[in-house]
Amino acid sequence: MAAQIKHQKLGEIQGKQGDGVVQFLGIKYATLKDRFAGSELVEYGDAQSVIDATKLGPMAINPPMGLENEFGFIQKSLPVPELTASGLECLNLNINVPLTGGKLPSPESKFPVFVFVHGGGFSVGSNSWPQNDLAKIVKLSADIGLPVIGVGINYRLGATGFLTSEELRKAGYPGNNGLRDQINAFRWVEKYISGFGGDPKNVTFIGESAGSAAGCLLLHAKEPLFKRYISMSGTTLMMQPLPPQVPEFVYAAIIQSLGAEELSTEGRIEKLLSLSDTELATLAPPSLPLLPIVDYELIPGNINFAQISSKEGPSVSMPGRHWCEELLIGDCQFDASICKFMLGPRTAGVAKTFCDSIHKTLGDNSKKVLEAYNINADQSDKEGLYNILKFSNDISFFAPAIAFAQGWRGKSYVYHFNEPNPWDGEWKGEAGHVLDVAYLFQNYNEFLDEAQRQVAVTFAGDFIKFVNGKWPATSFGTKEGAQIYGPSGKGFTSEFVEGIATEKTGRRYTIYELADEIGLDALAGVWSAFFTGAG
Repeated sequence: MAAQIKHQKLGEIQGKQGDGVVQFLGIKYATLKDRFAGSELVEYGDAQSVIDATKLGPMAINPPMGLENEFGFIQKSLPVPELTASGLECLNLNINVPLTGGKLPSPESKFPVFVFVHGGGFSVGSNSWPQNDLAKIVKLSADIGLPVIGVGINYRLGATGFLTSEELRKAGYPGNNGLRDQINAFRWVEKYISGFGGDPKNVTFIGESAGSAAGCLLLHAKEPLFKRYISMSGTTLMMQPLPPQVPEFVYAAIIQSLGAEELSTEGRIEKLLSLSDTELATLAPPSLPLLPIVDYELIPGNINFAQISSKEGPSVSMPGRHWCEELLIGDCQFDASICKFMLGPRTAGVAKTFCDSIHKTLGDNSKKVLEAYNINADQSDKEGLYNILKFSNDISFFAPAIAFAQGWRGKSYVYHFNEPNPWDGEWKGEAGHVLDVAYLFQNYNEFLDEAQRQVAVTFAGDFIKFVNGKWPATSFGTKEGAQIYGPSGKGFTSEFVEGIATEKTGRRYTIYELADEIGLDALAGVWSAFFTGAG
């Protein structure tokens, strides 16, 4: 069913009305001169034309099987709408507005707003994927009397989002395009969301995995972008921006693969611009990282555990620790499930490879880590990988969440998602990576039993409370502890539990016992060296 609003700046906008929610889909927030150019906030005319926002906009360029792989992590698929992709027209957003009393909000309503930034390793994902549909959580917000407006954004991924080099930058093509796109999306929300009933001064960033790591990186911006920040299973302690020399190597390898080494700068750039979307989607193999980089402009440098867990903060500039008032940060009990996929064929002989790597990285201290996590070179691939992933989980997801909460200057809160995956597959019975998205946005509720649905509704309800500035638990700075969700199979829905790692939190203290002797940053170096193959 169609619905229409008269926006004070944009004119008439046609949306799609569903169950208690109107969706305004595929609204362009920024334009591109070409696929590698910096994005520019969209400019509107005289607001006399009608904007058709009844259909999903194009996705950013994605590699093949991206959506299918994410369904594989969740272990349950959803019906897929008609999807398109474009390197030039992908910078769009979906706005989900609750109906209250059967009516759309007015500019005077000033409902809190959240902006969801999807994960996918900065290489895959979209606001149009069905698991990222925000309509049901927005309806829930109205049902519980705390209405919010939900916005899902696209940003450039892979090569168009993160391919960079000194040559490209000198030619006027900035690095970190995907992050700059996100900044423009937040600028658009601040400028126009009031016409949809939202409060431009009350915006919450919600990011998952790489989307959450992006939120960490946006904290380096001087410009205030959001009031609150929800970090789901991802920080820059897990996904560090690349040092400047790495993108140069990646760029040179790609130019060589295109046979463009002998061309001029202009010729090489023209060659990149002439590639089809399909060619761009597979331009770089997984061995060539296309990720955010330290550019000394948007991202001035990397942070570490010691810096981010201190109230003094990191040595590099991070103004967002001042302009962002509240932080909610958490993880899934076995987020490291994603690392098996990311390791790919390297899982063969993984126990010996890890042992060799850690010996090079830590020397004599390696024995303490291996014993603590029951890892030895003679283990089967299955047993060795599972124990290695426990270590990865603690140093890449759990410990970073605690460190950010400890050092946050404003109010901070921690949550742990412990509800096990109910669907058949390798990670059934584990609270694996991305499962929290399935529960949060309510799009899988019909496939859950009553106890599981209650976890989903409570989990989403608490996030809605945070967006409204009403998180139900005490700040981490006042009382160290976490809000726990699940497991429902043991009669557990949600509860605040004191302490950093206890049986009730479902988290091991092992990493902190090791950190007393070795240090969290050294332990993070162990995983980084192994994962990148540097160790």
